[in-house]
Amino acid sequence: MDSKELRGKVVLITGGARGIGFETGRLARENGASVALLDLDPEAVRDSASALGGDSLGVAADVTDLGQMEKAVAQAVDRFGRIDVVIASAGITPPKTTARAIEPAVWEKVVEVNTVGVYNTARATVEPVISSQGHMILIASVYAHVNGVLNTSYAVSKAGVEALGRALRAELEPHGASAAVAYFGYVETDLIGQVFDNELADRFREEIAPSFLTKKMPVSQVSEALIEGIRSRAPRIIEPAAWRPPLFLRGQVGPVNDRQLERNPKVGDFIRTFEARDIGESATPVFPPVRSGQRYRLAGKTVLVTGAAKGIGFEIARQAHGRGASVALLDIDPEDAAASARKIGVRAAGFGADVTDSDQLETAFAATRERFGSIDVVVANAGIGPSQISPIRTQDLAEWRRIYEVDLYGVWRTVRAGLEDVVSNGGQFVLVSSSYAFMNGLMNSAYATAKAGVEALGRGLRTELTAVGASSTVAYFGWIETDLVAGAFEDPLVDRMRRDVTPPWMTRTVPVAKAGKVVIEALERREPRAIAPTEWKALFYGRGVLGPLFDKRIDEDGAIAQVVPQAEERQRPG
Repeated sequence: MDSKELRGKVVLITGGARGIGFETGRLARENGASVALLDLDPEAVRDSASALGGDSLGVAADVTDLGQMEKAVAQAVDRFGRIDVVIASAGITPPKTTARAIEPAVWEKVVEVNTVGVYNTARATVEPVISSQGHMILIASVYAHVNGVLNTSYAVSKAGVEALGRALRAELEPHGASAAVAYFGYVETDLIGQVFDNELADRFREEIAPSFLTKKMPVSQVSEALIEGIRSRAPRIIEPAAWRPPLFLRGQVGPVNDRQLERNPKVGDFIRTFEARDIGESATPVFPPVRSGQRYRLAGKTVLVTGAAKGIGFEIARQAHGRGASVALLDIDPEDAAASARKIGVRAAGFGADVTDSDQLETAFAATRERFGSIDVVVANAGIGPSQISPIRTQDLAEWRRIYEVDLYGVWRTVRAGLEDVVSNGGQFVLVSSSYAFMNGLMNSAYATAKAGVEALGRGLRTELTAVGASSTVAYFGWIETDLVAGAFEDPLVDRMRRDVTPPWMTRTVPVAKAGKVVIEALERREPRAIAPTEWKALFYGRGVLGPLFDKRIDEDGAIAQVVPQAEERQRPG
């Protein structure tokens, strides 16, 4: 695609019936493009396409249904013969409240539409975009990198979109196509009313953010930025410009802002007010607010760990037991969980639970309470990786979904199952994320997308919990000596990337005991982060600058240009 010209090109936009999607479609038409608008509302999308006039098509499709998306894309290709540009704009926003107060189904629906819907859009359009050497834009938000307090589902979803977009760009580059992530502040759309027309949420926003960052901007400003992004194929589109420094300094700004929120008594007052409004008197805190650095003794406490039959989970449970805690080991195989508990000692018990199943989690949590009397600490560790690395283009659909279900929804459902226990006992959560939360998820997009979401959940959850006397820690691990890592390193394509692309120190493995140790130490001081190995701390704090530099290196790397097609070829049937 000519990077300077839209005339004669075909632009497909999800969420195209109104707002950003429609206005961008209008500008694309003015620049000579044919436009396919996709939206959930059949009548609205047809009317919007008619309003654009000329070569415009309106198709009804639910972005959460890959089959519907594939049919809609086929209609667009049948009508126009090609697709050059895709803008994944469809999204929803939740009511503003805490993770403790929000309806779980509402939380999950936001993530399903905003993240899985974007993945479905990319998957359904990847072949025509590669054929035209075109461009995709995935619309994230500034919430991809700011604290998602009172808005965790939205922050989780947009962090996931960012991770997906970074991986997608790296996977498209060898084919002469490209992708970008768009980060927007507050845009004057229908969705913005849920933020600015809510008195309590509006006052909270004024308290936590400077006005120059939360000033509303017209839809036209965003649409013009998207059109310019198509022309330039830039990897990032950021509007308004005031948000650019916080994005590139996110490794320093994020932790500082998190700490300020944690220590701001007015923020705590707002959180308690939201929960009193949405939950009632039962939400009244039992314990005073806590801060990082506050000592916490594990002796006499009960620690529940998911994915605990082996690896990092087992090691966390073992070391917590050594500190005098009782430990509940949850794993998908009850026999494995019980056997691992016997290895630890008399104050350990194993229970079976699939973390994607809320009923099974509730049963395991109830069994833990019956055995030990309470639950003080919950470590959401259960996670899986791919059978082998693969680009989005050829990734097994069922595997992508299963990884995302376990690694993101499984963490969320574990949090929901233990929230009242942790709040009632002034306890803690540990959410196990990964260095993939801030590194490029090239050919490992499901895992990276999920782990970026886990980080966002942990940050927002911590702010909400410290106000009511509990807390949350996010754990970031690089390469730990587990079965998961050993299996990954056996893949010849992974091995080539390690040798030819990644600096050796970034793939250094450390014993699983080290991962357990940093988690235990973080719990004992209620720290917001646990990072291992140590060198990953530099990448974490420098992520705003180092991430884009690493992405650029991947874009230009000759080895990646060979490995991506090889990975795609081995996934093809036959």
